[in-house]
Amino acid sequence: GLMWLQHGGNLRHTSEQNDGVSRYGWLMHDGENFGVQEIRDEGLVLRTEFVKQPGGEHGGDWSWRVTAKMEGKGPAPLLSLFFYVATDGQGTLRPVLENGTRLAAVAGMAEELGDFTLTFLPPTGEGGEGPKYARGVYNFLAAGVPGLHRLTDLVRHSLRESSVFSPPGRPRRRFFGVSSTGGLPGEP
Repeated sequence: GLMWLQHGGNLRHTSEQNDGVSRYGWLMHDGENFGVQEIRDEGLVLRTEFVKQPGGEHGGDWSWRVTAKMEGKGPAPLLSLFFYVATDGQGTLRPVLENGTRLAAVAGMAEELGDFTLTFLPPTGEGGEGPKYARGVYNFLAAGVPGLHRLTDLVRHSLRESSVFSPPGRPRRRFFGVSSTGGLPGEP
């Protein structure tokens, strides 16, 4: 799944009526093999796209892309995207790090799927080149949570102003990440 945070705004995980998200929904979806969704939140346009390649023993391979753009002119606010992988108590998950820092994949095992790997490619800009001002997935949180309905609380409690963003010719600003030692208060 995906959560996002525009700095100065709220952590978003779902889009509900009356929460300030101006528009959200599927633009295209065939119910099985592909879909395109768009979320508009205070000038931010998030587009998620998925496609499924049939095959294998468990339904095939899935690819997912997230694109973030700002509407209008003016400086873009800092944006943090939080991708998450969770099980509902069945199976295991393990982070796979590249160079000891960047979360490159999550390896897992589930009774229904067997062994699987979810790979995170580094961010790219339009045309496939490196993004102008973006950071990859550099921090992660591995924690238990008493139910999937508590994921937003877990991330909110684990947020830290963890890194400095300094594009050329612009002031340095801190952006949010998650603390690897985070968790819900009072939970083991």
